[in-house]
Amino acid sequence: MKDWTLKLFSLFRNPRFTGDLLLSLGVLLWFYLYYFNVLLAGYLAQLPYNPVNDELLNALPTVNLDFIASNYIYLLFAVFTAWVLAREPQRTPFYIKLFTLMYFSKFIILPTTSLTYPANAIHETWDPIYNDLFFSGHTAFPFLCYLVTRDKTRYLRYFFLLSTLIEASGVLLMKIHYAIDVYAAPFITYGVYKMGHHLFKKNYSAYDFLIRDLRQE
Repeated sequence: MKDWTLKLFSLFRNPRFTGDLLLSLGVLLWFYLYYFNVLLAGYLAQLPYNPVNDELLNALPTVNLDFIASNYIYLLFAVFTAWVLAREPQRTPFYIKLFTLMYFSKFIILPTTSLTYPANAIHETWDPIYNDLFFSGHTAFPFLCYLVTRDKTRYLRYFFLLSTLIEASGVLLMKIHYAIDVYAAPFITYGVYKMGHHLFKKNYSAYDFLIRDLRQE
């Protein structure tokens, strides 16, 4: 516990790390709270309801799995955040950029698809925004967590991979996503993961020296 506290103190007393963290977090919040919740939500809400036929959804029963769609995703966020802060706090700005890039990709694609929610959809309790379909964020988020942790922690990577399947199954059974939304999510997310490591390559290890210096003391 003492080593972890010293590690955080070493990071946050560095103005470059703190500035990078705040800027990265600010960009993410702007995209989500303003671009998505205000600008994009208004556009999505006025789309004329025109559900697309989906043979997989037609074959599946409609099941209310609101806990998985509305609550489980927050558990995944909490677990991933706790892991980052415990194991790799120096990479927090990089990981924020990575997830921002994923949601940026989704928010850019959404206006070009103009899909409306499937027939017989059971909407989430905590999500008042409809028609934000392609691609499935419920599937993409745990899969990106899996990609980040797959070479670093054995059990947690399996947890996130299993959670990807759970979330994908949940949104399909609730019929709040089309099959293509779920199918495409892992492929787009993998592309985002590789692109993020290319675009922010230096940022990935930019603050490792702060941890190394602490270990040498």
